[in-house]
Amino acid sequence: MKKSLLLSVMMVLFFAGAGQAAMTFGVIPLEDTHIMEKKFTPLTEYLSASLGEPVTLRIGTDYEAIERALVSGELAFAYIGPVGAVKVNTQKKTVIPIVKVVKKGSPFYKSYVVAAKDSPVTDISGLKGKVFAFGDKGSTSSYLVPRYLLAKQGVALGDLRTHLLTGSHSNVVRAVLEGKAAAGGVKESVALKNKDSLKFLDISKPIPNFPICANIASLGKEKAKKLQKLLEELPADAPEIKAINAKYDGFAKATIGDYRIIQAIMKQQ
Repeated sequence: MKKSLLLSVMMVLFFAGAGQAAMTFGVIPLEDTHIMEKKFTPLTEYLSASLGEPVTLRIGTDYEAIERALVSGELAFAYIGPVGAVKVNTQKKTVIPIVKVVKKGSPFYKSYVVAAKDSPVTDISGLKGKVFAFGDKGSTSSYLVPRYLLAKQGVALGDLRTHLLTGSHSNVVRAVLEGKAAAGGVKESVALKNKDSLKFLDISKPIPNFPICANIASLGKEKAKKLQKLLEELPADAPEIKAINAKYDGFAKATIGDYRIIQAIMKQQ
């Protein structure tokens, strides 16, 4: 067993034996549950050891489940989408972003509208009367922004034959490649990962990247600051970072003001 993992396990066992309740770290289901668990377990173990108290990981059944639990205080902090950051802060002002992902040197990412490589559809206007696949309705890059991109090109939801809510970005890709949908909306990394089998009908402008939001009322200001510092100080090559995404460089300090552009798009729909 690796030294860091052994330390985490020992810390969890010690505090569990002492009767101390664990903090819970929530994560939205961007991909299948077992994949998300594999990605976020190293970070959870690192935080447990570094904070000196047990931290447990919970992968949500959907985006709203994690957002509700964060607002209620059931979760101390959570990795959620940009839309989620706006929603939870609107519901409770003491639930705020403390850091956001930095990827390839940038705290921004993009949303892609994709179709199968051999699809006869060449642009968004060609999607009228066809099936479109979204991920979770709470997703920024797999629902909010793709819907906005469609509307900009004159395609409303009512212009589609129907639309699917597949639950995740990976499920959107499956729906498109299996012919269940003519096109779909996914985040940049998923689109690029499948670039050999997909073509890109549209790409959004930069979106502020995924945040980790904390419930300050339940976590406490001092512990939230310590958590923020631990996340900010993780080096770009830390295994806890690379396990989440090989192209992630770490976390940068975030505020709710970073997500005002998302709020503006939400108001247009």
